[in-house]
Amino acid sequence: MDKRLEKVESEQDTMVKAISDLQGFRSLVVPIVVAVATALLTLLFRLVPNSLH
Repeated sequence: MDKRLEKVESEQDTMVKAISDLQGFRSLVVPIVVAVATALLTLLFRLVPNSLH
């Protein structure tokens, strides 16, 4: 019984760590997307006026 309990606790710890890692990764996705979008828009606005002249 004690071994089963230890195994369940170990698996629970592993799952909690995996979930927290996933939340950390997800919190990085939004800033990365915003940074890429900003860079692309900046590039677009710098190139478009130059091509119109």
